[in-house]
Amino acid sequence: MAPMFRVLSFIAPCLLWLLVMRDFIVGSIPVNMDTNTIYGVTKFYFNNLLNGVIPLWEPFVSLGRPFYALAICNLFNPFAQLVPLLKLAGIDYAHAFVIYMVVYFFAGCAGFYFLALEIFKDTYLAYLAYLALMFSSFGASLFTQFTFLEIVVPAIWFFFFLLRFARQQTKGNFLGLIFTKMVLISSYLPFYFMTFYLCFLLVFAILYFKDALQFFINCWHFVIKHWRLTVLCIAAVFMAAAPLLAYKILDASGEVVAPGRHCQYSSAQECYDRTMGRQGGMSYDEITRSGTLGERMDMQYLFGNLDKISYGSDSLFFLPVWIYVLLGLSLFLRLTRLTVLLSAMAVLIGLIALGHASGLLGFLYLHIFFFAYFRNLFFLGAFLVPVVILLAVYQLQMLLAIKPNDHSAKKGIICGVIVLHALLFWFLKHFEGMPAISYVTLGCSVVVLTLYYGGIIRFSLPVWAGIFAVLILLQPLGVLHAYAVNAREFATDLPSMQVKPVFNWVRPQNPAVSNARIYQFVHYEDFWYDMSMTDAPAKVGFPQSTTRWTFDLSEHTPADVLADYARYKIVLYDDLQSAGQPLSGPTPQLAVEYFDVNTLRLKSNFSKPQVIVYNDSYTSSWKAYLDGTPVALLRANQAFKGIKVPAGQHEVEFSYHPPGGTWVYMTATVALFIFLLWAGFMLIWSNSR
Repeated sequence: MAPMFRVLSFIAPCLLWLLVMRDFIVGSIPVNMDTNTIYGVTKFYFNNLLNGVIPLWEPFVSLGRPFYALAICNLFNPFAQLVPLLKLAGIDYAHAFVIYMVVYFFAGCAGFYFLALEIFKDTYLAYLAYLALMFSSFGASLFTQFTFLEIVVPAIWFFFFLLRFARQQTKGNFLGLIFTKMVLISSYLPFYFMTFYLCFLLVFAILYFKDALQFFINCWHFVIKHWRLTVLCIAAVFMAAAPLLAYKILDASGEVVAPGRHCQYSSAQECYDRTMGRQGGMSYDEITRSGTLGERMDMQYLFGNLDKISYGSDSLFFLPVWIYVLLGLSLFLRLTRLTVLLSAMAVLIGLIALGHASGLLGFLYLHIFFFAYFRNLFFLGAFLVPVVILLAVYQLQMLLAIKPNDHSAKKGIICGVIVLHALLFWFLKHFEGMPAISYVTLGCSVVVLTLYYGGIIRFSLPVWAGIFAVLILLQPLGVLHAYAVNAREFATDLPSMQVKPVFNWVRPQNPAVSNARIYQFVHYEDFWYDMSMTDAPAKVGFPQSTTRWTFDLSEHTPADVLADYARYKIVLYDDLQSAGQPLSGPTPQLAVEYFDVNTLRLKSNFSKPQVIVYNDSYTSSWKAYLDGTPVALLRANQAFKGIKVPAGQHEVEFSYHPPGGTWVYMTATVALFIFLLWAGFMLIWSNSR
């Protein structure tokens, strides 16, 4: 009965969370903000994959551009493969994506339980940590900022395997460590995790110097003993990193630029100069004005107005109010190394995430290269939630260890509990819109802790754990319910069906228009076109990625002139100095034989030599073929692709072949899947011995 009860105790919170968030789960409320972006990327990728093509190019937006998001949206993670599998089972992409997110979220919560269990060696405390994470902002932000899960879920499992490997150097733990590294590298820009990990190493080495030294000695012995396994694992990490390396090679080539990095807070000329002049990386000003925690997090919403949180914000941050109670009670406890470690981690990450406001980021930007390559520093705030929860639960462990023996000791502790709760009550009164349930939680907390320390009622430990679980859940259930209710005004449908891309000879003149609330906060039109695989109007704007020549052309050509010309995808020339003939559809002289996002193949039958200009952005990674033979690809009309075609019947092909081609993405997917199975098998086998 005990094992069954244990299983039910883990399933029950999941069912409760699903019940509270049901409108998101069933699709009544669409994913929003950056999660909408990631859904668009995921749908575009797997839609094309099920069409038999690994998409490397986006022909529908910005006059064509590299599919830059391919390397940074968790697409090679074994969990992400649920999306195409569910689609093949008959579930549309929107629901398949939500199922994938929820499964990944629960996997993160399970990993947090095991990590807490490794730290505290107490199943009840680990369970409370599991509940607190599930019903924090971590459990709500996945629908607006799935990036939090992309960087935090594998990080949780990484530290779980790191702690296990530090205690027991087995192949299973080592493979688990390598697998999580592979996921971290392939999920998103790894610099967020690297920042967190470097902070951890610094603080750990200071506080646990002898343990850190012994750990590195043990690692060295393991590597020497299992050098073949180590070499194989290093190769696997490079395989997982291949998509990101291919993306960085493309980014550093100078052929692809990122106006979205440089133009948000600058004049038109500064925007142009920064975009065209930098070969990757961002200035300090661009980083500190592009989503720091100081900009995104309103202190008022840490405690007040939690029932009014908008679904139009992707920087949701809240913890169960009882977590703050535990942190407050820690003022009466002695300092331990673990308390200092967790506190220092929270402070360091918080200071970096604050950006320019703290000054620490400026030092790191000057001395550590990768700080020039990522922004949205509020993503680091995602690490604060599990760290603070671990700190609070550890304080609970020390609080429960206090066993007052005499009446005066009990009286002193109870007075301290009452005074602290009174101070918290006074503190919360200073916030507008404080939910009543927060005060109810405080009231219940003071009663429960008074009963516990007074010894008035003697419950067993499981009963006390159940009572503490209720204290954790009281406030978050109300907050999450209000959040779901507030989000109902965002109801709309997203493109979610399988699409076979069709080559349209003419781009539309007017953009797709939607009155849905999700499009009133951030313009996701580009991702709508990718979701539906239909053409956007002929404009460039300031996207996160486009080609150098296309951006240059858009900056020096009036928007209406460029739109009038580039709306026609195919233009024929006798030579590039003569007037061109735009085509609005197939003719006896030229027709489309095949089209996918990476390739356009045409059948020609000209009476005289012609130059075919394909008004899709040029890069040197595009190749031209005439009757299957490689020929010179022209950069035509400054930004587009052209090919000289003789008279008579010919097959003309434009095909995109960036560094690494498609094999790097297939290799990453296969390597991750193999290592997941291998690590799982080794862990099960070692535990069964």
